[in-house]
Amino acid sequence: MKDKIVTLDAYYDVMEAEIIRGRLEANDIPCFIADDNVLNSNPAYNLMIGGVKIKVFEHDLEKCHVILHEEPILAEGEALISCPDCHSSNVFYGPAPFKRNWFYIFLSALAGGAYPPYINRTWICKDCGTNFKLSKQEAMEK
Repeated sequence: MKDKIVTLDAYYDVMEAEIIRGRLEANDIPCFIADDNVLNSNPAYNLMIGGVKIKVFEHDLEKCHVILHEEPILAEGEALISCPDCHSSNVFYGPAPFKRNWFYIFLSALAGGAYPPYINRTWICKDCGTNFKLSKQEAMEK
């Protein structure tokens, strides 16, 4: 019997996808990353293809969600970065909304597309969708 391969999640950062893949493989879940070669060849395509995707077998999907939603174990004095609005720690560092990037995309288009556009990055809350930046002081404390 063949099992269906499904997309677990998509990430705009290859390194984040590699970390998630490592966590899954450490728990004996076979998985692989798709579309990372497209991203490595031209980072401008990242938004167009929807990021890199982690693929797993359908029967492992529920187990993956349980593993990935475990609360991390923090050493003494460590703190998670949390959303200033909803105080959730379910945040990631990713591309800022389009309105902040339009100037760099325009410059890239003027250059004939030879240079990928510079994409501003912010912290994004996965629960409420808030975009926020940390000051250098806050980042040092975290």
